[in-house]
Amino acid sequence: MNRLSLALQKFEQAIQTIFGRGFPPGQLCAVDCNGFPNKSKSTSLGGHSLKEIFENGILWAVPKHRRSLEARLKRRFGVMKYMWKPPIMRTNILTCTNCGHHYEANRLCGHCYEKVKLETKEMQDAIQKALGLRPVEQNVIVLYDGEKESKTDDFWKNQRVVELPKKRPSWFHQNLLEPTTQEPSDKKDVKPTHLA
Repeated sequence: MNRLSLALQKFEQAIQTIFGRGFPPGQLCAVDCNGFPNKSKSTSLGGHSLKEIFENGILWAVPKHRRSLEARLKRRFGVMKYMWKPPIMRTNILTCTNCGHHYEANRLCGHCYEKVKLETKEMQDAIQKALGLRPVEQNVIVLYDGEKESKTDDFWKNQRVVELPKKRPSWFHQNLLEPTTQEPSDKKDVKPTHLA
């Protein structure tokens, strides 16, 4: 207990040296030790220079030197003689069947996805140009060149049609724009499935 009291007293003196007063005030002290000087001192540094305070201060716990390139590489790859951490080759790299670029397994091909983003941006710009910023209460269908003639006018009656003056890309299938491929049913009775 005596060592702890001495350590706390030195800590209090260091704080008083830095801030020039008793810190914390006597009413707010969490530890009550008999040897603590709780009197306020003058703001003079007491013979200590600022250089000593900054070098020996406990509040400046930051790195003093930049970590060298050699030390960084040792942390990353280890030392070959003792503990070597070589870079591991990736075995989950695949080749895209559409464009031939490489991509990671279970992810989208980055090159193909860029094409999709550009096409989507063109569609958004065409919709905004044709329909403006009015609220949309009807389905909006984006059609490419020559696709409107494939269905009758009754089909397009309750839908807003936006036409793009170019041919549909080969990777962009017509079914991607349709909400579902099943026709709506009028039946009310529901039969349970997976019965023996």
